[in-house]
Amino acid sequence: MAVRPSRGAPAGIALEWWLAGGLLVVVQAGLIAALFTPAPHPGGDNFGYLTLGYALSQGLGYTELWAPGTPPHTKYPPVFSGLLALLILGGAASWGAFKVVMGVLVSLAGILVFVWAGGRRGALAGLTVALLTLLSAGWLEASRWILSEPLFLVFAVLTLWAGDRALATGSDSAESGGSGWIVVAAVAAILAFFTRSAGLPLVLALVGALFLARRWKTGALVGGGAALLGGLWFLRVRGDAEGAYQSEFWMANPYDPALGTIGPLGLIGRAVSNLVTYTGRVIPGEWWGNAGGLLVALGLVLVGLALVGWILRLRRSIGVAELFLPLYAGLILIWPEVWAGDRFVLVLYPILLLYAGEAVVWLTSRSDRVWLPVATVALGALLLGGPAVPGALEKVDRASACRTVGAADPFRCLGGPMMEFREAAAWAGEHLPEGAIVLNRKPRIFHALGGTVGRTFPFTRDPDAFLREADEIGAEYLLVDAVDGISIRYLPPLLREAPGAFCWVVGWGEVTDLLGILPPAERGGSEILECPPEFGPVGVGPAPVGDRHRIPLLR
Repeated sequence: MAVRPSRGAPAGIALEWWLAGGLLVVVQAGLIAALFTPAPHPGGDNFGYLTLGYALSQGLGYTELWAPGTPPHTKYPPVFSGLLALLILGGAASWGAFKVVMGVLVSLAGILVFVWAGGRRGALAGLTVALLTLLSAGWLEASRWILSEPLFLVFAVLTLWAGDRALATGSDSAESGGSGWIVVAAVAAILAFFTRSAGLPLVLALVGALFLARRWKTGALVGGGAALLGGLWFLRVRGDAEGAYQSEFWMANPYDPALGTIGPLGLIGRAVSNLVTYTGRVIPGEWWGNAGGLLVALGLVLVGLALVGWILRLRRSIGVAELFLPLYAGLILIWPEVWAGDRFVLVLYPILLLYAGEAVVWLTSRSDRVWLPVATVALGALLLGGPAVPGALEKVDRASACRTVGAADPFRCLGGPMMEFREAAAWAGEHLPEGAIVLNRKPRIFHALGGTVGRTFPFTRDPDAFLREADEIGAEYLLVDAVDGISIRYLPPLLREAPGAFCWVVGWGEVTDLLGILPPAERGGSEILECPPEFGPVGVGPAPVGDRHRIPLLR
């Protein structure tokens, strides 16, 4: 069985497609432009991708410049970092330059949602699904940060659309056009996989859809090519148990190693917990925000309707989307609960919305009132998307305020602790000895802002375990900050338990201090004193930061 979507807009309704597509482009451009902020994201992933892209652009390989010894990177597949490398080679050096590209990618993904959903249900349905998808909080946020989500969304939705087109031809011949669409779908799926590891279900779904359509040779070629490339990546990551995702997958909480690990049976409880989180909070919250108990009801209705729509599709035909939904959902349900969030489920929104709409049409189509299905879908779209508009406008207001406040210094949008972290990174790059290793909460950001290598401090309150790990990697410094709750959870108790193991180098504001880690023979004190001269210029003032809109790593 194969899906049989429309091959395009019939001549009689071409104007409808142009009007719907034009409206979508205008709305997307206006909203994404209004959401633009000059501030960088305070998360390490943004800076990690940028640093990997910089390493590639300088011919240094796919390496972690922020880590001691610059080891090879094995966690994130290289396609998104490769795109950033091309942008860097093209002259991009400011936060804004990269963020504009992210906005363009989200817009392109929205257009692909329109043509994919429209190819299945018509231009108006495509426009509705695309606009509702765009109004989700996660898609709006994705347009503002330097993360792999926008590129992944482009490749994923392109795979769904090209896969539908290829299966609709019923043939792989060049004359039918099927071979061209197969190539597009296969390349997009493989690129999605090498943009994010979570793209593997997309490859499996495409191969599965081809096999179900009895296109054995084509499915084998696509699967074999993906397996070959995936095998090469696996050979790279298999020796790095620390950097790859598998080391974190079995942890009860990757941010609290003391909780230990789970076994295979623990995946059942994890899946149930994640299902409750996604259905009762994450997915409905994308449109309804903090609606309290109503979120659970909305989530049950939306996911329930989508499930009905998916089953209806399975009864008629099976395409890439029909296989991708359960494969991808199953994957994110067994990931650690602390990872549950909108970043991992964004790609499912257009699929869920389309299926939910089809379920509504099916449930109301038995009525004698021919207008009822359309009216019901329109009402449902308003009920879902209406509450999202105030949230989107609030984001626009905050973005406008950030553009004003951060006109001279984008970090002002992030607050005092992050500004102090930036000053500490710049100071370390200017004053610490070459090769110094600094334990801190966000080593990728610390390196990108100052050039000093480091590691994330051990997530433990046990001084002996903390100092043992610090000594093993040769770390001589610890940055105490308040950029998030993790630092506050672990570092104050640690310093109260073993103050004599540390000495004070310099501080910024009220919450950020750089401490030296004393050699084992000198850790017997009962308080934190000033460091000896070999730790650097104690108490020296701030280092110059330079152009605050340009990324220090790329200057």
